[in-house]
Amino acid sequence: MANSNNRFVHDALGSDDIRLVELAQTHPDRRPPLSLTPFPRSSAPEHFAVSYYWGQDVEGDFIHLNGTTLATRPSLHQLLLGLRKHCSGYPRWQYFWIEAICIDQSNGKEKSIQVRRMDETYRNAAATVVWLGAREHAANDDDKPVAGRNANHTAKLVSSSLVDEIFSRPYWSCIWIIQELVLAKDIVLLYGNLHFTWRGLTPPLQPRIIFGKSKWRHSALARLMLMVGGITHSRKNGGALGELMRSLAHSECADPRNRVFALLSLVEPEERALLGTIFPDYTMSHEKVMLVTMTYLKQIYAPPPFMWVFKPEQVWRPEVFGPDRKTWQTLWKETEGHETPHDLSNYAKVWNLKSLGKLLRLDTATATLKQQKTELRGHRRDWYSIREDALRKLARDSQR
Repeated sequence: MANSNNRFVHDALGSDDIRLVELAQTHPDRRPPLSLTPFPRSSAPEHFAVSYYWGQDVEGDFIHLNGTTLATRPSLHQLLLGLRKHCSGYPRWQYFWIEAICIDQSNGKEKSIQVRRMDETYRNAAATVVWLGAREHAANDDDKPVAGRNANHTAKLVSSSLVDEIFSRPYWSCIWIIQELVLAKDIVLLYGNLHFTWRGLTPPLQPRIIFGKSKWRHSALARLMLMVGGITHSRKNGGALGELMRSLAHSECADPRNRVFALLSLVEPEERALLGTIFPDYTMSHEKVMLVTMTYLKQIYAPPPFMWVFKPEQVWRPEVFGPDRKTWQTLWKETEGHETPHDLSNYAKVWNLKSLGKLLRLDTATATLKQQKTELRGHRRDWYSIREDALRKLARDSQR
């Protein structure tokens, strides 16, 4: 809907709904007009999720949306022009999910709800379309679009200069792309008028990315290659939040809260269920998100009674969270008093010298082990409940 200034305003979106963008083929002012429609997630038409680098520019451009205008960053305008060029080669590309349009960025509550279901959004999309940007110095004949779903420019990757060009794009430094591509059913990459499939792109390039130039080894791209390529079990089972944050410390995000929020879809199921009761919440300040996260990580990496062994820097680097060292250390001190029992205590309750003695009795060993596993699951449920309550209380009572 539009207000009196003909500016687009998002209508309220139900928690079980999703908005999808339809791209028109005509483009007055070289700005493809768009229509934005809400659908129930359970009956949404086939659609394609779009992944691209937003950039640091302010909203100094606009797009045509439902007959009105929506202020956007220049990177989105460029994406839409590039996407329209490629649509002729992909007849199924009618509906798209583009976060900057489909989520009301000014509505913190809606954003929190939709980001919480981001994994569902990318898993349910027919494919994820990656826009790497326009080529600045491409020859005209070399960049003609290729029609057809299976035709692509993968053969051109024998050129080392093109490889450097592709993987030097700022897109690969963004922390959000990890979940966007790891969760995708299929991936198509667009670079100017060139396009590639992920399956065709990775086999010849994976060793060069992981073992090649240091700027690539320490980027989100290397981690992405590992996770999407199935070299680790992370894609299926998830990883620990702390380890994900540590390994992606070199990745970029405009909103520092996304150091945590962008990884929630990738953490282990139990950990995600616990953190998901609190995050993502874009009504929280950056410092409060840091405080809750640091309190949680402190329990994992520096549990009582071993806290004296660790310095804060050994448990977590302040660079990951972004503030100056003094603020970081102040927040670390504020985590004191919010300790909960560490997970290791649950194992001690179940697997101790007495219980190990029972396991040595061959006639009852199988039944004993089954009983002990049941007891451990019960203790872990209680432990997660205690930790959840503690984190909720911290989030509620903190004045930050």
